[in-house]
Parts: sequence; C-alpha cells; structure tokens
Amino acid sequence: MSLKKPPVLGIIKVGECSDALFYQRGIERTAKKTGVEYVIREFPEKIGQEDFLKEIQKINRNKKIDGYIVLLPLPSHISPEKVFEHISPNKDAEGMTPYNLGKILLGEPVVIPPTPLAVLEIFEKYEIPVKSKNVVIIGRSKEVGMPLANLLMLKKEYGNATVTVCHSKTKEIKKITKKADILIAAMGKALFVKRDFIKKGAVVIDVGINLYKGKIVGDVDFEDVKSKAGAITPVPGGVGVITSHLILKNLIKICEKDSGRWQKAAYR
Repeated sequence: MSLKKPPVLGIIKVGECSDALFYQRGIERTAKKTGVEYVIREFPEKIGQEDFLKEIQKINRNKKIDGYIVLLPLPSHISPEKVFEHISPNKDAEGMTPYNLGKILLGEPVVIPPTPLAVLEIFEKYEIPVKSKNVVIIGRSKEVGMPLANLLMLKKEYGNATVTVCHSKTKEIKKITKKADILIAAMGKALFVKRDFIKKGAVVIDVGINLYKGKIVGDVDFEDVKSKAGAITPVPGGVGVITSHLILKNLIKICEKDSGRWQKAAYR
C-alpha cells in the first residue's frame, strides 16, 4: 500500500528529558533520511498530570499527527502508566498502550515496542535460531524485558524459546546467565555483564544505553565479553540504531492499517 503523503510522527517531551536526548536525536536523524516528517511538542516540567493528559487527548484528535511517542523518563509527578492509558492505540508508535501490550500477551501482536522488535530483527537478519534455545533476559521493564519475554515464547517463527527473566531480586544471577544460549541485557546498568556471566559461544544482545564517564556504553562490558561470546551487539551502533528505524516502521504500519481490524473501543 502506498501512502498519499509522508507520515508525521509526534515526539512528545516534558521538561529537558536529558536521558532521552540520545534516543530523540537518533529518531530525528532517521526521519530526515527516510522522508518521514516529525513534530516536537514540548511541555514544561511543572505541568500537572491532569493537564498533560488533556494535552495527550488533543494529540489523539490531531489529524495532522499520524502517530506519536512520549519520551521517558517523565517527571516524578506524572505516571507513565496513566499516560499510556490515555494514548490512542491507533496512534501508539511505541506499542506501549495497554491494548498493544495486551495483544502481545494474547499472541496477536499489532504494534510491537521498537526495542523488542529490534532484537527480533537482529535474530532474523543474522539468522540466529531462537526455537528451543535457552534465552535469559536481564531486566523486566514494561518497555523491553516483559514484552520481549512474551514475544520469544510465542508460537511464532521468531519464538518458541525457553525464556528466563532475571531482575534485581534474582539470586545467584551468574548461575542462571551462564546457562543461556542467548543473553539479553536490558537492565540499564552500565557495564554490568562481564565475561563470567556467559558461557562460551553465547549470543549476547546489549539493549542498554548508559552515560558512563562521559561516554555512551551498554549494559555489557563489550571489551571483556567479546572474545568469549559467539556474537555480540555493540553500544553505540547496535540495537539503538535499529530501534529508531523501527519507530518509523511502526508509524508507517499505523498509516497503512486496515481500520476494520483495529480496536474501535473508546479510550480516555
């Protein structure tokens, strides 16, 4: 299906949101290369939650914006969960509304969050088999760890894995990660994963983006791990680069959608 006009992505930010600046710039660069248009809507850090939710409703009704994302983290007085509840599923370019996350749990993905989708794309592009493999994910965030775990367990061409999710309360984490055929680091802790976390030949996917001593680094100590891993993604230049492309892929999917197959229930 060809689009009649370039799709328009909304980038919504509250305050300076410095932690998301790297992510935002990557999306902007990719949009410029692909011809996708984008608009940035900035709101003051002191905006109240109810006022911000009203602005989200206005964006839902704005016909000039085809889909949008809300940059995280938000100020502490604004609940991300409340914000995602108010985003129209039909404009959810990050797949973070309860509807889109719920469809993953039901085994019927519609819009997949871009970072989990980036991991699936890496597996496909580099022909990394997932079926029947032991996959360990470190991190249980709603944006990455939880949706990715559910996707990898689905009865799909990219699924059928045996998945273990580790987190801050996991005991003896190295004993678990060393059994992984595929280790996915997504906890947001700089250089956390060392070579003694993995078995020789394991595939290591680093989802983390951290500012460490003035440099962007991942959750995996790349230099320490690379000689032991069978394959490993770098940071920067790995998952993050693909993620910005997949935001736009989701946007185009939204524009091409068959409205008859999408949720029509009212949202707040």
